[in-house]
Amino acid sequence: MPYSTRVISLDGVVVSGLGQGAYFMSLPWVRDAVHRLIGFAPYPGTLNLRLDSRTVSVWRHAKDGPALVLAPPPTEACGARLFPALIGADVDTAVIVPDVTGYGDDRLEVVAAVHLRSVLHLRDEDRVSLQIRASGG
Repeated sequence: MPYSTRVISLDGVVVSGLGQGAYFMSLPWVRDAVHRLIGFAPYPGTLNLRLDSRTVSVWRHAKDGPALVLAPPPTEACGARLFPALIGADVDTAVIVPDVTGYGDDRLEVVAAVHLRSVLHLRDEDRVSLQIRASGG
């Protein structure tokens, strides 16, 4: 069955993270897998977004759909799922969802080849619109 690609728009605000995304993105196997699956070498950190309440249900549905899988090597415990995305007109990104319990549906971690806060001049509480390219049947 052929798959189509649809665009899902999500809106949120920039929030500070705990540094766990930076640690995860610095792992060589994660960097290699993101580069292989998405096509860019990720900056060793993530942009954290808190979704608007009206888009949480949209994201909850989308994240249960098809995704690119980062399967960990046998010596690692935590994999992740990737969703190709775009911020603005031309900044290629991906939403990364680590395979951990208790990860809230109202939070997104966004990876890119660049430091997104610097390139897009973002600070905490700035609004961001993200377009996820989701596959569907």
